[in-house]
Amino acid sequence: MICAVGLNCVDIVNFVPKYPNEDTDSRCTKQEWARGGNASNNSTVLACLNQPVEFFGTLANDHLLKFFTDDMTSLGIKYDNCPIIDGIARAPASVVICSEESGTRTIVHSKGDLPELTLDDFQAKINLAVTSWVHFEGRNETEVVKMIEKIHEYNNNAAKRVKHTIKNSGLKFSYKDVSITISVEVEKCRESLNTLLPLGHVVFVGKDFASWQGAKNCRDAVQLMQSKVSAGSLVICPWGEDGAAYGVGTGSQVTDNDDPSYAEIKKIDAFPPSQLIDSLGAGDTFIGTTIFCLNKGLDVETSIEMGCRIASEKLSMYGFLGLKEKAGVILDKVFNKEQCNVSSGAK
Repeated sequence: MICAVGLNCVDIVNFVPKYPNEDTDSRCTKQEWARGGNASNNSTVLACLNQPVEFFGTLANDHLLKFFTDDMTSLGIKYDNCPIIDGIARAPASVVICSEESGTRTIVHSKGDLPELTLDDFQAKINLAVTSWVHFEGRNETEVVKMIEKIHEYNNNAAKRVKHTIKNSGLKFSYKDVSITISVEVEKCRESLNTLLPLGHVVFVGKDFASWQGAKNCRDAVQLMQSKVSAGSLVICPWGEDGAAYGVGTGSQVTDNDDPSYAEIKKIDAFPPSQLIDSLGAGDTFIGTTIFCLNKGLDVETSIEMGCRIASEKLSMYGFLGLKEKAGVILDKVFNKEQCNVSSGAK
């Protein structure tokens, strides 16, 4: 079981011929109400890949609750451990403008007054014994740090096991050697997110966060983050149409005599979509797919390549409709080479 921890919100998505000028009236060509939020979308992608997945986040007991739970139920996403909060005046919501001309999506988000998860929620609800991977969306840092510390404590107390035998071109990654892999996503431009960087076995660094830290491209981003994450962690930076880069974390103990593989940064090219229709959730698709492939035992390079490729497929469809079918065809071919059929589902 993979658990995705973070936000669930409603996305009110408006598709327009082109981004509107300020202080004008215009009509959208299409509007959809969808379940959104980074971790919630990660769960959707994983479910589309036949991966048993649990979404864990607070939900408001309001008129949208059934809308959310019906959607998660239809996809097979486990959500019954989510704290249901009464008396919420304003649940989280995003208004999204998707330009059909440029393919961009512009998001205006309202956080509302829904409380964030607490360590007590996590300890009371999540069964780590049946969990292979926990992914944390970068938010609510004070409580998330405590949750991650509990997983590290669990790993330290569990019998050490090697989850997969993986060849990684000389790069030495720690995520293979723990009972539960921890991944974190840092996306927003907030100083407090730096506290999460050294805590993940796999760290996804968003373009906005990396640019804010001074990176000019995805290679820059990985190089910049290598010393800020823990030694042996996998640093991944997707950069939209420029693909993604990855490298191994060095921590702060690096000298000129260290293994040269630690300085190695690899770049994966993007896959141009056949048609650019909807970019909302493409980054979440990349993360969900990469996590899925790593958790199933694919090597790092192939996993990130599949993240890029399936994200490209998502760009050519509205929402996630059709992702299961398109991704299944692509990933079956990859896993069949490893004598593992993804269509049979994950254990």
